[in-house]
Amino acid sequence: MSQLLLLWIGEQKNPIKINRQKDLVMDSVINYYKSSEPRLPYNPGKLFLDSGAFTARQQGILLERERVVEIQELFMPEKAVPLDYPFSPGMSLVHMRKMWEKTKQNIIFWQSSTRLRKRIVPVLHAWSKSSLISNLRWLQREADAEIIMLGSLVHPNFTSFSGFFGDRQPRKELVDMLSLGIEATRKYTDFKVHVTGFGSSPLTLHLAYYLGADSTDSAGYRRKAAYGKIILPGTGERYVSDRSARFGISKIEDALELTWLAKCNCPVCRSNPELLTKDWKARAIHNEYVIKEEHKRAKQLLEIGNDAYEAYLDSIYSRSSLRYLWEYTKLRKHYVRISQVLSGET
Repeated sequence: MSQLLLLWIGEQKNPIKINRQKDLVMDSVINYYKSSEPRLPYNPGKLFLDSGAFTARQQGILLERERVVEIQELFMPEKAVPLDYPFSPGMSLVHMRKMWEKTKQNIIFWQSSTRLRKRIVPVLHAWSKSSLISNLRWLQREADAEIIMLGSLVHPNFTSFSGFFGDRQPRKELVDMLSLGIEATRKYTDFKVHVTGFGSSPLTLHLAYYLGADSTDSAGYRRKAAYGKIILPGTGERYVSDRSARFGISKIEDALELTWLAKCNCPVCRSNPELLTKDWKARAIHNEYVIKEEHKRAKQLLEIGNDAYEAYLDSIYSRSSLRYLWEYTKLRKHYVRISQVLSGET
């Protein structure tokens, strides 16, 4: 099955760009939920509108289904995520099952009682391997959709596991869950797969595509910029501003990294690269450009073949602290059969 290989760029009420007509844009209802007159402040080519459930849970906000539908129907996005109920660390099995039942009810409601029924992207949640298969089969049977989103997929120690949302923190458990979710979806359904938050770094972007994801999004490019970080081609982020970063301080020092930056063709680096140290929006523009270029590179290499893509990934991970994770990912993809994964043999 061929991959879509889509990249949705995150935007919100304070947009980086107004003209987004050439872009696939990811946004969230939560950004407009309290607005008296919600409106998009930018012009998207296509819009993917999340319900905002995960952010609402983090902020202690109880979203009303009718309000979520109201905003989604007002914007009429290309893709709309029905209000779901993600899991939280420490939830009991009983509670997780109840949350999934409420998620299922909303999927049916979006299909039967809204104008969004042909646009929905259901979210898959699961609390075990058996529930993953069962929930996928329910979606295949009941959901009128082309693509699903991987939500809270948790390993057997799920009561202390944070699941699958937000910018991905690289670890072996993440690779296991992502691989399991994608492979099971391929085996039991004909859905395409969207994974959230993997477009925030070249390393995670390529990891998602290598494992078979059809679609991902990048909202972290904004957040990294706000905290003083820029993204470099084929690697992670580096600290360039005078602001104190809240995550891993790693400055531009390597000669090769300086060469990459000097050759950058983004609008900022071409005109006034000094803005990268002073203006967070300039950094966001740069970050978005780099992520889009990595997305293009992934498409080009996969068109040549998996061997070409893997060789490129060997090169970019070779100088990364995540090399161990890349080697683990390759072994898992090459040698772990889906039948073993789903039967619990690994």
